[in-house]
Amino acid sequence: MTISMMVGCFVGGNDSYSSQKVYKLAFEGLQVPRTFQWLWNSKCVPRIKFFAWLLMVDRLNTNTMLRRRHYNTQVGIFCVLCSHNSEEDIEHLFFGCPFAANCWLRLNIVWDLDLELHHRISQARSIFQHDFYMEAFLIGAWELWKIRNAVIFDSARPSFHLWSVKFREQLLLH
Repeated sequence: MTISMMVGCFVGGNDSYSSQKVYKLAFEGLQVPRTFQWLWNSKCVPRIKFFAWLLMVDRLNTNTMLRRRHYNTQVGIFCVLCSHNSEEDIEHLFFGCPFAANCWLRLNIVWDLDLELHHRISQARSIFQHDFYMEAFLIGAWELWKIRNAVIFDSARPSFHLWSVKFREQLLLH
C-alpha cells in the first residue's frame, strides 16, 4: 500500500485518522495461520502468550538461535534436557526431545514431526478433543522452557515430576 492510498483514506468526508484504520489497511488480505488466533484468544496470561508467539515465529533464544546471532553459549548448542546430542532448536526442544515427548504424552498430545509447526499444532488440536487444548499446549511449552532454563542457569536436573507439578499449578491459575 502506498502512502497516497493511506492519505486518501483519511482525507475528506467524515474519515479521521486512527491507528486501527491504518492497521486494517496495512494488513488487509494477509493470510496468517489460525494458530495465532487461537494463541491470542487463549485464556493464558500475557507473559505465556508472548512466549508462545516467540516460539511460533522461531524467535526464542535457544542455543542454536544464540549461536546464529554469534553469542557465546556456555552450555554449547546441544539440548540440556536429553542426552541425544541434538542441537537445541525449537523443533527439538519442544517436539523432538525425548523429555518433551514424555511431557506431551502425559497430556495426550501427539505431534506429527513431519508437519510444519502451524499444521502440527492444528492437527494435534483436532485430535486432542478438549476445549482447553491451546491452554494445555501453551502452558506445557512454557513449563518446558522454564525447566530448560533451570537446568542452564540453576544447574537443576530435568525432572518430569517437577514439570508435571508446575504444569498443574499453572493450569489452575487460568
